[in-house]
Amino acid sequence: MVAIAATARWRARIVAAAASAGITLTDPLAGVPGIRVLACTPGDLGVIVPRLGGGPSRAAIGAHSDSIADRELRDAVADVAALLSLHGNVVLDLDAGGRRRAATRPDVVVSAGVDRPQWTEPAVTLPVGTDRRGGPLTVALTAGPGFEETLLELARLVEADAAQPVCRGWS
Repeated sequence: MVAIAATARWRARIVAAAASAGITLTDPLAGVPGIRVLACTPGDLGVIVPRLGGGPSRAAIGAHSDSIADRELRDAVADVAALLSLHGNVVLDLDAGGRRRAATRPDVVVSAGVDRPQWTEPAVTLPVGTDRRGGPLTVALTAGPGFEETLLELARLVEADAAQPVCRGWS
């Protein structure tokens, strides 16, 4: 399941795009004030994003690294940051440089996903694998104002990469 938290304006655009694509979205936290979460199945972002209009724009992307205590989550965030970098994005380490770096807020932030999202800005939580116990590993992408389409385009890249088969070697 892919969870998308969005402002009312973006929620309406996402719902309209999903409806025109024949995708059913659920809203498990509809009764919680201030939180709007839309959930869809993996693969749906590839259909929804092109219907939102506009092309991808370059954004300043920041990623947390050392501040994530869980090694598997830290590695998952680093993998997503590396993937976004391979697609031509500049990714800044938000944990490097101390307070000087903290003063510069990127347009999109890559961080560890959480079980109960409490977003105040548009965000997407994506499954990116499983941990050593078989539990899901999720990574969150959060966008600043005006970067909602970029957020969804980046999420589509991550989702498409996660769907690729892993090469296990030569037979």
